[in-house]
Amino acid sequence: MLNNRPHNLQAVTVKPKPLGWAVALMTGLALAASFSPPAQAASIKHSSAVKTVAQIYLSGTLQERPQGFSFSIFNLGNKHQPALTSTVALIKKAIADPHIAGLFFDLHGFSLTLTQAQELGHLIELARSQHKQVLFYSTNYSENTYLLATHANRVLMSPQGNIFLPGAALQLMFFRGLLQKLHIHADMIQIGKFKGAEEPFTRFSASKAFASQVEGLVNGWYSQILSSIAAHRPGITRADAQHAINQGWLTTQMARKEHLIDGLVSRPEVDHYVETTFMGGCQIDKHFGSHPAKALKIRSPFALLQLLSSHRRKKQSMKPAVAVICATGVIMDNSPVNDQNASVITPYGLGKALKTAENNPEIKAIVLRVDSPGGSAQASESIWQLLHACHKLIYVSMGSEAASGGYYISTAGKKIFADPGSIVGSIGVVGGKIVIGGLFKEVGLGVESFSKGNHAGLFDSTVQFTPGQRAYVAKLMRHTYKLFTKRVMESRGSHIANISLVARGRLFTGQTAIKAGLIDQIGSLNTTVAAVAKAAGITTPYRTVVLPRPLSLGELIRAKLGIDASLPLGLKAMMTGLPGGVRTQVMQMYQMLTVLRSDDVLLAAPLGIAEN
Repeated sequence: MLNNRPHNLQAVTVKPKPLGWAVALMTGLALAASFSPPAQAASIKHSSAVKTVAQIYLSGTLQERPQGFSFSIFNLGNKHQPALTSTVALIKKAIADPHIAGLFFDLHGFSLTLTQAQELGHLIELARSQHKQVLFYSTNYSENTYLLATHANRVLMSPQGNIFLPGAALQLMFFRGLLQKLHIHADMIQIGKFKGAEEPFTRFSASKAFASQVEGLVNGWYSQILSSIAAHRPGITRADAQHAINQGWLTTQMARKEHLIDGLVSRPEVDHYVETTFMGGCQIDKHFGSHPAKALKIRSPFALLQLLSSHRRKKQSMKPAVAVICATGVIMDNSPVNDQNASVITPYGLGKALKTAENNPEIKAIVLRVDSPGGSAQASESIWQLLHACHKLIYVSMGSEAASGGYYISTAGKKIFADPGSIVGSIGVVGGKIVIGGLFKEVGLGVESFSKGNHAGLFDSTVQFTPGQRAYVAKLMRHTYKLFTKRVMESRGSHIANISLVARGRLFTGQTAIKAGLIDQIGSLNTTVAAVAKAAGITTPYRTVVLPRPLSLGELIRAKLGIDASLPLGLKAMMTGLPGGVRTQVMQMYQMLTVLRSDDVLLAAPLGIAEN
């Protein structure tokens, strides 16, 4: 790991030579690598007389998958964000360690989604069932961090802190007005009364059918929030939880009055409190799960080139393994840019991870972790084919969203698990084109098209569909919709009596998706891994392998520095000022428009949904 010591590096000026940016970059890295990072303190030695508590420090935004090296404009100055998979592994390690009597979660500006809170909450319950005491501390709690904390034995906060419990909310973003100002028209067609995927492009507000689906999600989430607080906080009923939510912003005095917390401790005093009060006294292992950092010394540019050329392989355990393959983001077709973009799913990238899992004899089974609003219909079918052809057992774990194309690829799994708050379904099709002829006219750009053939000008971006063309595109989309429903019934036919009652673009939470027959079981990623390991006949202790592995610096350089290559530089600059949730939706919207340029039909959930 390269040491980050800007106060030392600022005094060094590296002037690029005529050989180009690569020499300058390698020289700067060599200088940075010459500083040996201070070794982390090793985990404390366990004493049989004093109970040991593992401190788990959580800060930043919890990601679905581990991050690789990034030049992203959104990550400048930020450390790597924590990943769900690595956080789950760390908590499981604490649970399995007989020397660890408790867990102390120290939150600093930490944020996560509702489904991620449900994922980690399941592990906290598992820890408590193994007689591990759990304590949470934060200066302030958001709704989702508080929901996670309610699973603990004790919830502490700062005397000057607060808890924000707004309830459940979704924002819908509609781009028609913006497109009109740009003299752009979205000529869209959709199959499915409740689909709604074209509405962000074609409407100023939601239709009644689409609004009913979104209201169903919000009502489902609100009910889950009430049930979670009432189930895990002693002496609190659903009515009490609703009363607290109706107050919204709760000060420490209000939080104590509502029995939402167990105590108030200032940040400087929290360690002392844990050591002297928690479990009647204990010692804190502040470096639980970490390893002493080794100094990185690079004596020549050739050694640096060797470092950049590939990952340094760790000695692998001979234990059997379950592979967790992450399918996160918009589903897009293969391209040099897309295949290097960790925020999208491509047949090449997912197929490469599948091949790695299939070729490794130690990997006995696979969990496909899906968090996707869908995307390209062709790419979704290609991924389904790859998954269906895999010779190893595949279970599916759904994250925040497995909708449309995300649900399509999920049907290739033998069993499907989801969190209670997962967005599931949106079985429908949307297609069309973005017409920019008005923009060309506005800026004085003349375009004259010449074509020969009945459908040569079908996707001409300067004019709208003719009635005949619209009917032709709708015919193509009905064919894709028929294939989609066929894939669903091939997988879920024994659970779904009537496909028309669950398709047509309907949206479900994980809890309601069970009744609809779309999933098999409510369960976390950890539950899914345990279930597939048992089904695969793994009887000895096993390990978990996360695929695809994060891109290294060397791989990014070989990919010609794909710095957020999926976005134009101007859009990147504009997006830096947007809130995180809105930024994600705008990015996905742009990615969907990119897909639409080359793929006439999309399997996409309604975009513009941002969780508050």
